[in-house]
Order: sequence, then C-alpha cells, then structure tokens
Amino acid sequence: MKKHFNLIYISLLAITVQSCMKDKFGTSLSDIPGTKIVELAPVDDGATTSIDSRMKTINRLPSTLKAVDTITIPVYLGSTTGISDQDITVTLARDTAAITKYNIAKGTNWSFFPENTIVSENLKVTIPAGKNVGYFKLLVNTLDVKSDDKYMVAYNIAQVPKPLSISADRFYVYYKLVVRNKYDGYYSFRPGGMTDYQFAENVAISNTTVDLVTIDDSTCIMRDAYAYKNSGLDPYGKPLNAHIFWSTASNSWNWYGYFCPVLHFDPNGSGQIIRVTNYFGQPDPVRGRYAALSPAPAEAAASKWDPATRNVKVYYLMYDGTFKGGWQGSKVWFYDNLTFISDRP
Repeated sequence: MKKHFNLIYISLLAITVQSCMKDKFGTSLSDIPGTKIVELAPVDDGATTSIDSRMKTINRLPSTLKAVDTITIPVYLGSTTGISDQDITVTLARDTAAITKYNIAKGTNWSFFPENTIVSENLKVTIPAGKNVGYFKLLVNTLDVKSDDKYMVAYNIAQVPKPLSISADRFYVYYKLVVRNKYDGYYSFRPGGMTDYQFAENVAISNTTVDLVTIDDSTCIMRDAYAYKNSGLDPYGKPLNAHIFWSTASNSWNWYGYFCPVLHFDPNGSGQIIRVTNYFGQPDPVRGRYAALSPAPAEAAASKWDPATRNVKVYYLMYDGTFKGGWQGSKVWFYDNLTFISDRP
C-alpha cells in the first residue's frame, strides 16, 4: 500500500490541550504543494522567520502554578492528503542557542528552566498510525517560579523519518512562562503629593517610572524601575526595591531605607486597594518602618486600579520606629499616581 504523508506541523500551544488545531500557519518558505516538511509554528500570523513569530507566551497566575505542570506540544499531520498508515516518530531537541539569539535580539536574560525543575522530558514524539496528531509533553515544576523569573523552553526539530524533511524557516520555537496578575506592569509615576513630617526637604519626585510586580494573584510590590536596575542591592542582597523621593537639601533623588510599598488589591478583582504594607516587614526589623492605607475615608475609597486605563491611584502612610510626629503618628504621607505604559518585558 502506498503511504501518504502531508506537511507535519508542530505548534507550541497552551499548557492545556488546545481544543481546535489549524493545519496552516500562514505563508512559509516551505509551503509548496506536495512537499513533506516537518515544521514548528507557534503562531498563525503568516510570519515565519522573525523571532517574534517563533514565540508563544504562557500567562499564569501564581495560584495556578504546580509541582508537576504539563507543557503540551501537539505534533500533527495536515489533513489535505490523508493520514499515514504507520506510526511516525519525530525527535525534538533543546535549543539553548535559540534562547541566546533571542536574548541578544531583545536585550533580555531569559534562560531554559533550571534542570532541577524538569520532571520528565521525552523528546520522541509519535504520531500513531491512523491519526493526525501526537503530543510531546514536558513535565516541569513551576511551583516556585516568581514574577521576576525569566524561564522559557526552546526546542528544534532534530530528526524526522524519510521521506520527510525539516523546514528551513520553521525549525525552532520558544515558549516562555510569565507569572503575573492583571495589575502587574510598567508605569509612569506622577505624584499627587507627599509630606515628610520629619524632614520637609524631602519632597515628591516629579518624574520617574515604577514597576508593579506580582507577589500573588492580587498583590504587587511597587518599586522604582530605575533604582531597581541601577542602584545596587537592597538590605536583603537583592536588586534595590525602593520608593524614591527628591531631596532639596542635596538636590538629588534618594530613598527611604527598609521601605518599599506593597499594594494589596481586593481579591474580588474590583481593583480597589484594601491595604498597603512594607515589603521589608510590618514593621521592618531595623528601622521599625511599616505602611498603611490612608485612614481618611475619601482617600481610601480613591485608592484603586482603573480597569479601563490600568492606571492606579493610592494614598498611604509610612510609619517610623522613632519619629511619631506626623498625621496619625506617621512619618510620611503619600499620594501616588501611576499611569500604565506597558507590560513589563
């Protein structure tokens, strides 16, 4: 019996199996009728050679991470010329060189999942006889992945049976895991006001950018984006998490040691901020600093995330272990305006 093959496509899709698969992925250099090509094509946009067309992103909430998570990669035959009457085995391989290429092009620092998180990785993919699809399943522990972690997988096609051949332009894919809630993002910071009751020369900085970084499904740390990337380490030996201000005494920006606000949004998803705490502790163990949402009813009610614009307003207080002379016994009163710019890279 004559055996019939059609194009094989490998698509890196969502963690759960996609309910409907397409057998075309736009125009490819290898889309020639009658050819027998094995391809990896994660997006159906017609682009075949750009790095972005090789990328698929998994967006996850922290609560959905698992000790044994499954990344499923369907491997299937197109349906235009029928199915094979025998098993077809395709071999994949990790492609760390592709990750290096991506990082150079994008100025990022993604890496393959750490080896100790890989639970199972069988690189042989079988399309059973009489079927048009088989599945590669990577089992990985995502339970401890944090929002700032940059982990991805990258695979290429290493081997296919004759008479099939490997595509010249769709032979590799990336699949990156992004752990973020809906408030997470990169924001322009325009303060509505700030009062330091102990040192009046400390005033609101007029222009900076901040990151809202996911801690859990409804909580974000609010840190200055420039200070995080360019100001050394914080007291815990990590990149500096800080809320900066302007000192008129030194004519320069500075930050309050052992203090960085954490915004707690209502778990019901409304965007209302129900609590503000200090990243370094409530209070921190050195300065005794802690944070609280403004006790003024109007200010507390106005502290929220806007779902239409993704902008944030928040009123809160910083308390100090030694100075108690400000409003409600606080050291600093803040009113911060955050205008959404983009998702964090």
